[in-house]
Amino acid sequence: MNETPLVFSHEYTTQATPSGTRVYVDVTAENGGDEQITPDGQVPNITCTFLDNAGETLHEAGKQLVQPVAVGESMSLEFPLTIDTEDVTRYELRCEWVES
Repeated sequence: MNETPLVFSHEYTTQATPSGTRVYVDVTAENGGDEQITPDGQVPNITCTFLDNAGETLHEAGKQLVQPVAVGESMSLEFPLTIDTEDVTRYELRCEWVES
């Protein structure tokens, strides 16, 4: 559920490394609202949850806004998964306001 004026686009990619496979979700969040979003008071917290076939959580990570985002500007976020990469079948993105 998106409770912010942010408009999201995202992409799922994999990368082979010497120690195994890494999975990434690259997220671009654009401020589609009418005013600047600042890191003062309440801020958007974007969470990416990696799930297996049974819907069990393999890994969850959240990132909060730390820089202002003007109207029409965007920010990029990356959510990596380095463990249980063969078990991941989907991911979920969630955004909600939290106290900074």
